[in-house]
Amino acid sequence: MIKIYRTAIETDRAFIHFDNIQHLSWSKHQEDYEVKVYSNAGYILQIVSEKQFNELLNMYKMYKGV
Repeated sequence: MIKIYRTAIETDRAFIHFDNIQHLSWSKHQEDYEVKVYSNAGYILQIVSEKQFNELLNMYKMYKGV
C-alpha cells in the first residue's frame, strides 16, 4: 500500500515528508517497481505499480521544482 500526497508519502511502514527524502532509487520487476526511499534514517522499500511509481515520481519532481 502506498498513498501519495502533495508533499509526502505513506507506505506500509512509514510516513515521510518530501523534505526528508534524500533520494529515490528504483528497479522494474515485470509489471511492478521496487522503490527505495532514502532518508537520514535509512531507506524504506516499497513495491508499487507502474501507475503509482509515475505518480510518486511526478509529485516528487513537482515538489522539488524539477
